[in-house]
Amino acid sequence: MSDEDTLKRKAIHFIFFQIALLQEISRSVVRYIKMMLFYQKKSIIKLFQENELPQKERPKVFVAVAHITSVEESKNPEKGAAKIERLRHTIDGLLASFAHCDLSIAIQTLPNRHVTAYLPEYQTKCIQVQEYPECDPMFVGFRLQEEFVEKVEEFDWFLFIEDDIILSDAFTLEKLEKFNGQSGYENAVLYPNRYEMYQGTKRYIDLTIARQLLTNKLSSVEIEGVKFAEFNNPHSAFYCLSRKQMKHWIKSGRLFKNQIVDVGPLESAVTFCLLECFSIYKPHPSNLNYFEVRHYDSKYSKLYPEPESPYTLSAVDRSSNTAMVENS
Repeated sequence: MSDEDTLKRKAIHFIFFQIALLQEISRSVVRYIKMMLFYQKKSIIKLFQENELPQKERPKVFVAVAHITSVEESKNPEKGAAKIERLRHTIDGLLASFAHCDLSIAIQTLPNRHVTAYLPEYQTKCIQVQEYPECDPMFVGFRLQEEFVEKVEEFDWFLFIEDDIILSDAFTLEKLEKFNGQSGYENAVLYPNRYEMYQGTKRYIDLTIARQLLTNKLSSVEIEGVKFAEFNNPHSAFYCLSRKQMKHWIKSGRLFKNQIVDVGPLESAVTFCLLECFSIYKPHPSNLNYFEVRHYDSKYSKLYPEPESPYTLSAVDRSSNTAMVENS
C-alpha cells in the first residue's frame, strides 16, 4: 500500500471519527438540555400555579344496600365468610367511587340476618344498619325504596345496590347526568352492564343468561359517540336515580310497589317495578364497558358457560395459546 493510500485512509478515519465525536457531543448536549428542562419544570409549575382550587359543591348520595344472610351465617363468621367478603368489597367500591361526594350508606337487613358486625372497623363507622323485623326477607329491596321516599329532599342521588355488586367508577354521576340530560327521553334511566370474572374471562352475564339478546333499535340513542339501548333483559342489581327522577317516580303512585312483576321479588324491586315509570337503558353492545358493575361471584358464568358468546371477553387469545401448548 502506497503512502498516498495510507494518508487517504487516515484522512477518512479522521473524518468519520470527527463525525462520531460530533454526534456523541450532540447527544450529550441534547440529554443535558432535556435534564435541565426536566429540573426546571417544577419551578415553572410553581410560578404559574393556580392559587385557589375550584370550589364545587359535593353531591349528596344516599346508598341503600340490600343485604340478607342466613341466621347461621350471621352468628358464625366462618360460615359467613363468603358473605362478609363480598359485602366488604361492595362497600369499598362505594367508598372509592363516591369519595368526592357526601356519601351515606344504609345496610337494609333483618335482625340476625346480616354479617355487618364482622366488617372492618373503618367500614362499620361509615354505614348505618337498618333492621326491619316486619319485612319479608325477599322484599327488602322494596322496603329500602321507602328510605328513598322519606329522604327525597335530603339527597341529590339515590342508589340501590345488592350486596354482591361492585362499582368501580368515580365518574358514575357524571355519566348519569350526561345521559339524563342528552338522551332525549325524559323518563329514561341508565343502568350499568353487569359482568363476572370467570377463569380469566369477563362475562356480561345479563346478556348471556337470556336465550336471545334483543335490543330496541327504534329507541336506541347515541351521545358523544357512545350508544345506548333498551334490552329485553334490563336487570343489573343496581340503579341510581336523581332527585328529579325520584320525585317523578313518587308522583306516579308507584303502583308496582311490592309486586312481583317479573322473575321474582328481588329482581322486581331493583329493575322491573321501575318499568311502570321509566324506560331502562344500558350501554349498547358496541360499547358495553362504558358503564358497568361487577357481580362478585361466578355462579351465572358456571350455569351459562358460553365461551363463544360475543359478550364473553378475554384479553388473551386462548385459541392461539392452546395451539402453542399442543405444538410444544
